[in-house]
Amino acid sequence: ETVAKPRFLFGSEQHRSANRVCASVVMLVKSALVARGTFVICEYDASSGSDDLNEVSRKVLGKIPRTGAIRSYVYSGHTFNYLLEKDLIFLCIASMDAGSELVFQFLEEFRCSYSAMSRSGASSRSAEMTRMLRDIIIRYNDERGAKTKVGRVEAELEDVTEIMRDNLGKVMERGERIESLLDKTNTLSSESVSFRSSAKRYNDDLWWRDQRGRMMLGLVILVVLVVASWYVWGSLHQRVQAAAVPDTGD
Repeated sequence: ETVAKPRFLFGSEQHRSANRVCASVVMLVKSALVARGTFVICEYDASSGSDDLNEVSRKVLGKIPRTGAIRSYVYSGHTFNYLLEKDLIFLCIASMDAGSELVFQFLEEFRCSYSAMSRSGASSRSAEMTRMLRDIIIRYNDERGAKTKVGRVEAELEDVTEIMRDNLGKVMERGERIESLLDKTNTLSSESVSFRSSAKRYNDDLWWRDQRGRMMLGLVILVVLVVASWYVWGSLHQRVQAAAVPDTGD
């Protein structure tokens, strides 16, 4: 079954200029459309690649379930996001870097702008609807893309800061460990000096005890020798005196 799909085409120069504007910034929202069932009311493709994202979006329309107001799918490096309101489908194809919050903010603004134009009767003029959609896409890619760049830089700076903090913490912890090892080394050095002093005093005590016993033994032997010598000398002296006395009995 072939369904008529009205599509407003800009002049070639205007379309290329719009694409150049979108290509100069971060391409977050690449394509968007609003449809009633499979009937496309308004669509715009801001991508500068070779793929016709409008054609891809029209193929996706028939596969979107009519359950759940907001859904998001990832396929082939893009996110397919849609918002359901009664019989209307607001669909956009976005970059993986866009994030769900930005995409659904875009869809909500797209829905509000379409509703406002419908109430004013401008929904019947396809050119105005397409220009409205083009302006929203360009604005989101311009403003939000710049914010995304800044956010990426901030995130990278935060990661670098966190790594530096982690490294600094490790260095400080390593420094504390080194100080602890130095303290333990100093303690062991002091204890080794004390142990050497105690061992020297113990060896000196053992040596004096050994020498004291030897000295006592030598002193006893000396006393015995002196006493023995004195005794022998006294005996000999008495004998000499006795031999020297003349015999007066005759």
